[in-house]
Amino acid sequence: MAKRLNNSFEEPSTPKKRRIRNELHKNEKDKHRKQKYRVEWEGKEEFKTWLKPVKNNIYRARCIKCNVDFVSELGCLKNHLKSKNHINATDATPKNLMSMFTSAENPIDIQIKTAEIKLAAFIAEHCISFSDMDHLNDLLKEIIADSKIAKGLSMKRTKVTAVIQNVIGETYKEELSEMLKKQKFSILTDESTDIGSVKTSCVVVRFYSGETKHIESVFWELHDVFNIKNSNEGTEPIVQPTATGERLFNFLIKTFTDRKIPLDNIIGFASDGCNVMMGKNKLVASRFRELCPGIVILKCICHSAHLCASEACKMLPRTCEDLARNIFSFLHSSSKRQCTLRQFQNFLDLKPHKILHPSQTRWMSLEAVVKRILEQWSALQLYFNDTYLSQKLLTTE
Repeated sequence: MAKRLNNSFEEPSTPKKRRIRNELHKNEKDKHRKQKYRVEWEGKEEFKTWLKPVKNNIYRARCIKCNVDFVSELGCLKNHLKSKNHINATDATPKNLMSMFTSAENPIDIQIKTAEIKLAAFIAEHCISFSDMDHLNDLLKEIIADSKIAKGLSMKRTKVTAVIQNVIGETYKEELSEMLKKQKFSILTDESTDIGSVKTSCVVVRFYSGETKHIESVFWELHDVFNIKNSNEGTEPIVQPTATGERLFNFLIKTFTDRKIPLDNIIGFASDGCNVMMGKNKLVASRFRELCPGIVILKCICHSAHLCASEACKMLPRTCEDLARNIFSFLHSSSKRQCTLRQFQNFLDLKPHKILHPSQTRWMSLEAVVKRILEQWSALQLYFNDTYLSQKLLTTE
């Protein structure tokens, strides 16, 4: 009796438990063989849009449209394909998923985009205000009412700004960068001299163009000198940005390294002769000599000529230059005086040109000022004689 009880405890009570423990006899085992997932099924037309394998289980497959998984047997795949849930899920999604993101582009749309790019280029080339596009866009639609391209134009100041900066400007910069990667070039830079709160530094590259067979000077970059975001001093912001030689040099180099242009292609550098640019102790020119051995450094010829002319003018009487400045100061702020001068110009059959103002940089305007005074000399003599006799002003004497 005890033996029979012991045998009952040792043997599994049901075939299910024996099957789980893999203790079935060869004749008792299920003869159905499990089917592994086959990647070849994904290439079939009826399965390729929805069938995927189940991760970490080679015996199951998954439908990405119904979000369910099942046994990876061909019969199960076909049954699921004909199921009501799968048909409804398939009809609810587009046959081609890429059709959600791409579509056949209409030829008229391409012509509209081309027209918008050309119009933006025209605005930039002729220095027309971007705000004018708010009115020009609607005006073109009214003038060319029978044109499908004009009706499709949708570009105002925001879009024209984006097209010029991100399409035309970026494409131009990429083409120029590819050109500079393959040939030698020189760098020319100078800071702005206008009166404003923003101090900018312009960078121009000069190289030999194989297309035009000429040496060309092309705009490269415009940099805000005192902009903290453009600093190359690290991640910490600069409290008081200054136009030091190191900062200007780092900016120049960064504009080329960002475009992956070899610095070995730089063979020349030119700028004005200020100490920051042409100084010997770790300033812009000296750093270029260390980085690019054999580079040619030149000062701006115009600035050098200005210094020479300024020193030469010191030997001339000061009254000559003061006369040019005083004539302009006496006339430019009074419309009545200008009208009276115009009468003398008409009387002497002279062209009614205005008197020019001498700028601080003599070589930029002094020659033109002297030529204009000599051209209008007889009219100026009559005008000041008449003014002195009638008003007895000390300035006209």
